[in-house]
Amino acid sequence: MHMTGKIIILFITFVGCEKVFKSVPVVVKTYENDTVLLPCYIDDSEAKLRVRWHKNKELLGDSEVPHHLMPPRTRMYSNFSLQIEQLNEKDTADYTCEVIRQEPWGPIRQTHTVEVQYSPSIKTIPEEGFVEVRKGDYVDIGCETTGTPQPIVDWSKNILNNKNNTVALQPLLLLGELMAADSPDVILCSTPFISCQSNRRIRNAPVVTTDRSFVHTAVGLRAVLTAKLEFAVPPAKTTWFRDGRTVKLDDRVVMMVQDNLHQLIFRTVRKSDLGNFTFRAENKLGMADVSFKLTGVPNVASFKVDSSLNKPTPVTYTLFWEVDSYSSIIEYNLWLRPYYGRLSTTEPDAFTTNAPANLWSKIVVPGDSSDGPIHSASYMVRGLTPSTVYEAIVTSRNRFGWSKPSATLHFATEPGFGRTLPSYEETDITPTLEEPQKEEAFNKQKRTFLKDSIRQTQRAIVLPPFY
Repeated sequence: MHMTGKIIILFITFVGCEKVFKSVPVVVKTYENDTVLLPCYIDDSEAKLRVRWHKNKELLGDSEVPHHLMPPRTRMYSNFSLQIEQLNEKDTADYTCEVIRQEPWGPIRQTHTVEVQYSPSIKTIPEEGFVEVRKGDYVDIGCETTGTPQPIVDWSKNILNNKNNTVALQPLLLLGELMAADSPDVILCSTPFISCQSNRRIRNAPVVTTDRSFVHTAVGLRAVLTAKLEFAVPPAKTTWFRDGRTVKLDDRVVMMVQDNLHQLIFRTVRKSDLGNFTFRAENKLGMADVSFKLTGVPNVASFKVDSSLNKPTPVTYTLFWEVDSYSSIIEYNLWLRPYYGRLSTTEPDAFTTNAPANLWSKIVVPGDSSDGPIHSASYMVRGLTPSTVYEAIVTSRNRFGWSKPSATLHFATEPGFGRTLPSYEETDITPTLEEPQKEEAFNKQKRTFLKDSIRQTQRAIVLPPFY
């Protein structure tokens, strides 16, 4: 019985609501500066009703308080309709007509929605649209949009097309946390009608490199030292030094800068120019330098591998090499020692691949009287062990001094005395050159001229005296 009474009350309330309101809820989509009229038509034939209008939860006006000051641009008519003039984006809201009825009836409400359509706007985060970060750091870049309806936002990155030096847009599916790249770029946030950009500037200490730190020359020739300033933001101050002192520039020694290439040019080399030079780049975040040696000593010699020329035998092997030098070569030092696959000293009829414990053997090879610039030499090494792999290194000397050691050449003698090479893959008799590891030129000058494969095979070694 108690439950039935509740149902009757709810039914009566529903009928009362239908009986009071003659208007229906509406959603009004309009534009800025327009005028909108929101209905609140009620049946007040039985009793005089009191009507209030609310904007969201804010009271706008009360029919029984005629002196209540309504907000500017709003007006409530005698039929309780609400008019709003000169609409702007702040007028987008829910507007509720509330009817206050006498007891025992409670208030009833009808809500209308106003959506003021206006063009989108975009604001970058940070607002100034400029971000400075260190290279490799993560950076947050944002874009705040407003507009009704809600704008659809696209992200893109303004990048340089290296093929034709034009600027292209690269779409970004997600923007939030980006890693700083090697170069600055522009992040674009756009809608179909408007866009904004956030400039991302990478800040970092300078990075300098060089392709050639050892520059061979001769008196009277032209020589160039070239350094690459790979990166520096803010811009770096650059200086050339000679033995710790700033290089004095004149008509003969000039400095040139083209893009990221910094060159120190000697139009005519003098003997006093030979020595050590340093290129240094410095900004407030740090300093980097790269060292050069301008010298008359020979360049690194290069072994020539040619099966038609080398012609190994069980006890001999002919080596060929070339070297660049503007001065005549006085002599060569040829360094040799067994590498692996040699005859065992403990078991005469067996082979071993254990690390050699013997010292390098030095052979002095005479130079030539040619002024170069290319010098060729050959030498037949005798008294070798059959079926043995050797390694060789050569250095050369002119009047300015000794060159750096060459790359290591691995070669093998022919089988002899009825013996054959052991069946190990690494005992391939094809001569091979083991190139030295490329010099590092990032903020320091690498002093180790040759990374011997001996270290990689964990062998105990005894280096020749030029190390």
